[in-house]
Amino acid sequence: MPICQACNKKWTWIQTIKRIFILKCPYCGSKQYESASSRKKGCLFIPFVLLPLPINIWLELSISITIVITVVFALIIFCLYPFFLELSNDKEPII
Repeated sequence: MPICQACNKKWTWIQTIKRIFILKCPYCGSKQYESASSRKKGCLFIPFVLLPLPINIWLELSISITIVITVVFALIIFCLYPFFLELSNDKEPII
């Protein structure tokens, strides 16, 4: 779970999900940013969202089943993302 870099308090899973798009600390109210290493880890999830496309071609599934599989994968990733999120006080460039 992410830890606020201003007040050093650990966020809960629910607090993180509620603030996933606007990272503002629920305890001290300071604006937080996703760290560069956390953004790099987040890029590793992209293939899992795209994974149903080759599966669809290989197994010749219908488009509706492919959409359902893609949505399920996206929801799983969204639910797991708070465990990989790291916070920073400043925007860090990805190098």
